[in-house]
Amino acid sequence: MKRDLLMANLGDNPSQYGRVGALAKLKSFVIRDAKIWWTYKMWVLLDLMSTLMFVITYALVSRIVSPDRLVAGGYTRGGYLAFSVIGIAFQQYVFSSVLGISEAIRDEQWFGTMETILSSPTSFRIFLLGESLFRFMISTILLTGAVGLGIALGATFEVSPAIIGSVAVLSVLMVFSHLAIGIASAGVIMKIKQGDPVAWAFSWLTQLVSGVFYPLNVLPNYLKWVGLAFPLTYSLHGVRLCLMGGRTIADPVVARNVLWLCIFIAISMPVSLYIFRIGYDSSRRDGSLGQY
Repeated sequence: MKRDLLMANLGDNPSQYGRVGALAKLKSFVIRDAKIWWTYKMWVLLDLMSTLMFVITYALVSRIVSPDRLVAGGYTRGGYLAFSVIGIAFQQYVFSSVLGISEAIRDEQWFGTMETILSSPTSFRIFLLGESLFRFMISTILLTGAVGLGIALGATFEVSPAIIGSVAVLSVLMVFSHLAIGIASAGVIMKIKQGDPVAWAFSWLTQLVSGVFYPLNVLPNYLKWVGLAFPLTYSLHGVRLCLMGGRTIADPVVARNVLWLCIFIAISMPVSLYIFRIGYDSSRRDGSLGQY
């Protein structure tokens, strides 16, 4: 009798597992990642402290930076403290989309769960979204905390329903534009296993030329052109024009930043999914999908 029951369980129709919806799968990813994240409370504390220390550091720097170049860039309110708070908070936010996915891929390879997940009736698109969803949730909390601390330290912003709505649109576009970079990075790490040249290059270059810590008008022309290739440049410029210049998405300058982000997403997302598919298929063919 037990043998019959065992054989019946082993012989379950695999199609029944396909009944699990995409939202249920994404919820499972989030719950799993939340439990793992909260287990290592020291890392939770370090995540919080690193963001807060960035804000405090540049609050001190703001006391010695001239506001003239900020005004020339269209940022008329809040001074350097508001400028740096926006740069730090949103840079940390987008790094979750770039570094988070590749780190998640490495974790799945390390713990030997990659093949199990991708062998189930779960598309790699759901897999990628599930791996990044919890990291975005935590980054949203950190972003809110960084902006709140900046306000407590004296940063001021232009605020109205139209401005908040415009910032929300820019933030969504910022996330999707950098999610494309993260997906390409995950495709590379899936194949090469160690090191992540895409995320490394992005991290280094954006801090240098995307206006995170200083306005683009302080850079020489040849570096300005490099900065225009990165979506973070348009994201930060648009958000700052709203929160520090009182503009909205109806303003032609802000709308131009929105347009460039949409163009970047339309071009980069299919390319990134294709790169990930190449790394995924190649790893399956040579049997290294679960290797690290």
